Amino acid sequence: MVSTALFTGLSGLRVHQNYIDVIGNNLANVSTPGFRGSRATFSDILSYTVRAGSGPSGSFGGLNPIQIGHGAVMASVDTDVNQGTFQDTGRPFDIAMQGKGFFTLSDGLQTFYTRVGSFGIDSDRTLVDLRSGLRVMSATGGNITVPVADTLPAAPTANVEFQGNLPATVGGPLEEILQSSSALKAGVAAMQSTTAPGGGQFNTTGLGRTLLVSVNGGAQQSVTLPAGPLLNASDIAAAFASVTGLEVTADNGVQSLDFATVRLGQNATLKFDDGPNSTGLLAALGMNATLDSGAESAALGTTDLGRLTARNRAYAVGDRITVSGNNPDGTVFSDTFVYGSGAGRNGTTIDDLLAFINGTINSSQAAATLTSDGHIRFTAANKEPADMSLFVGDPTGNAGTVNWPNFTVLQAGTGPDQAVTSIAVIDSQGRSHPVSLTFTRTTADPTIWDLEAEIDSAEGTINQSSISQIRFNNDGSFNVIGGGTNTLQFTWNGISTTQTVTVDLGTSGQFDGVAMLGNVTTVAATDQDGYGPGTLLNAGFDDLGQLTGYYTNGQTQVLDQLRISMFANEAGLLREGDTVFIESPNSNDAIATTAGAAGAGSVRSGSLENSNVDIAREFVNLIEAQRGFQANSRVITTTDEILAELINIVR
Repeated sequence: MVSTALFTGLSGLRVHQNYIDVIGNNLANVSTPGFRGSRATFSDILSYTVRAGSGPSGSFGGLNPIQIGHGAVMASVDTDVNQGTFQDTGRPFDIAMQGKGFFTLSDGLQTFYTRVGSFGIDSDRTLVDLRSGLRVMSATGGNITVPVADTLPAAPTANVEFQGNLPATVGGPLEEILQSSSALKAGVAAMQSTTAPGGGQFNTTGLGRTLLVSVNGGAQQSVTLPAGPLLNASDIAAAFASVTGLEVTADNGVQSLDFATVRLGQNATLKFDDGPNSTGLLAALGMNATLDSGAESAALGTTDLGRLTARNRAYAVGDRITVSGNNPDGTVFSDTFVYGSGAGRNGTTIDDLLAFINGTINSSQAAATLTSDGHIRFTAANKEPADMSLFVGDPTGNAGTVNWPNFTVLQAGTGPDQAVTSIAVIDSQGRSHPVSLTFTRTTADPTIWDLEAEIDSAEGTINQSSISQIRFNNDGSFNVIGGGTNTLQFTWNGISTTQTVTVDLGTSGQFDGVAMLGNVTTVAATDQDGYGPGTLLNAGFDDLGQLTGYYTNGQTQVLDQLRISMFANEAGLLREGDTVFIESPNSNDAIATTAGAAGAGSVRSGSLENSNVDIAREFVNLIEAQRGFQANSRVITTTDEILAELINIVR
């Protein structure tokens, strides 16, 4: 049995030496990208049975077997298949697997598998493993070629997408309206009247001859009556001839006097007072010192032109009023209104003046009316932009009779609501053509719009330029194109075939395209699928392992895709050096797939997978192996000493 202990200790030394070898290899590859660490496990050797065990019998109990082991052996060295951390390199052809799977390499005869995606391009523009020179396999099993000088041909526009809002609030079409800058007022003068008492002359016996009069709030003016004591109405009226702004009417038949301001309306005032040393003169004339005021109201069609508050004097028969301007289409009109009734005259009222204006202008294009608040309004017949104007005024002969107001734009004429956007359409030769696109609301139904496309004639012609009856639902979402087509057709100069472009306004009942809400216009042609020619600018892998080319025209194109290999038992693969593996009977055959499919992980571009060796754990294992080796050495030493004592017995 002593000799058995020697061999038992020896087996312990061997397995712990192997254990240290495994740990050493793990630590040596702690910085090796894609390295998968190993784990050693031990088993005991078949034991020597000294006594077999026996069960209970009668009054004797059972006995356990007696066995003595023969030591330990290395049972397995397992591969750690846990994911390693990632190191970002920024290099487009450095890639790592995040999850299960292996990149697939080939030398043309045999297939290899690795977790290290340190790839590059050789002189044949083939993607290879930079460490071993093995070629990287594509999803179809061939080589992956990177076209470093590839040209991407142009693609003509086939679809244009729109997004944004068309206003639900109707803003047009509108007719143009001109209106007088101020309202016309019908006015009454400030007045005072008197009649000599008893039907005789006015008696001023014993009184002074001076009266004071203020017109329209102005300074008092002095009036000296003729020497009395008895005065006719006309004598008194003559004395007031020098008073500015006052009209006096005398009737000697009944000896009456009517005083009235020339000004009409609420700004007209009249006040009399006795002059110095003439106390009682007003009373003797049947007059008073009360402040008299005029009145005014909005002018009516029946208001005489001479009763307008804007007058400086009343119109007289034969006075003229000039009417001129532009019709909505820009044509000029001009004529002269003659005040008065009868032959050769045009009337005396505002209605007469309006009838004259409407007879002067083109009545099919516009009309002049009087509003309820006294404004003269000049309204275009059609709802569209207009170039119209109107002037009413006194000519030189009776200048200053009435201060006629100017006419200003109350409402600008506009066409139907429109929204304009534009986009460049690419033809089959890669040329870009600007296209203007105008949405116009139909006048018959505010929920329907039409789309019209325009191009410069130097670019070509439009065979189909309009899309009609673009309808919206009650909630503002896009409904349908009811006009029969949703396409535009172009024939570009230098290209004989017609190019058809589909207009995409969104999904019916959804707000993912064009909507009709509120009063804000934001609609725009946001995207089109055509592009011009381009050359390869760069290439790299995406998370599905697709080699994507990035071109100078802003386009991307998938050039190829990596093959990802899966195994039923990844730990069963055989290491071949250079951090590559090959199949073994216990790994089963490789399952060819792509990233993201059949349980395979994703590809991480610009990174390499670090070694999955845990340094701290390996150092603990190293201490364990050292102590195990040391303990087994002690077994051999102790056994040797016992044998020495045994030999010394015969001395």
